[in-house]
Amino acid sequence: VREALGPDRLLMVDANHCYNVPQAITLGREMERLGVYWFEEPISPEDLDGYVEVSRALDMAVAGGENEFTKFSFRAILDKRAMDIIQPDVCAAGGLTECKKIAALAQAAGVQCVPHAWGTAIGLAATLHFIASLPDSPPCLVPIPPLLEFEQTFNPFRDDLASSRITHRAGWVDVPTRPGLGIDIDRDVLKRYRVA
Repeated sequence: VREALGPDRLLMVDANHCYNVPQAITLGREMERLGVYWFEEPISPEDLDGYVEVSRALDMAVAGGENEFTKFSFRAILDKRAMDIIQPDVCAAGGLTECKKIAALAQAAGVQCVPHAWGTAIGLAATLHFIASLPDSPPCLVPIPPLLEFEQTFNPFRDDLASSRITHRAGWVDVPTRPGLGIDIDRDVLKRYRVA
């Protein structure tokens, strides 16, 4: 993958918390040689002390937090410096207002906030608005603009639920500008997937 992308593109790896601490450190060191930007969810999200071990053992960023749901759990992560990048999910961590509070905690701690975005067109639109409100981060000499996790697997709830699809062009995604979240729900698609 690194060869295909070339040396100048960011490459992130998501392990979906499938390793233990020693395995994550061993794999992380190999990924560092390949210039991987971050190692996401390397271990169980419940193992905060393990995240501290992995983060301190690796030079590359360790990311996580998609399984956290309150500013209080993110504060614990930030207080322990367990992750270099936190990833609140707007749909799971209390919505836009709560995620703004989480992002403010991260900014104060010098930690990058890159929201998790995996689900529906509604969640993606909300995440885009959240990202648009974030400053470049982390606060350092060369901060980077906010990033969008824009997965591309088959997902009709992301691709078909809104009457116009949210797409990327040359690595950029436009923030919807219409009222509300900026999207209209396709009622026929909603009916097709209705259970009751």
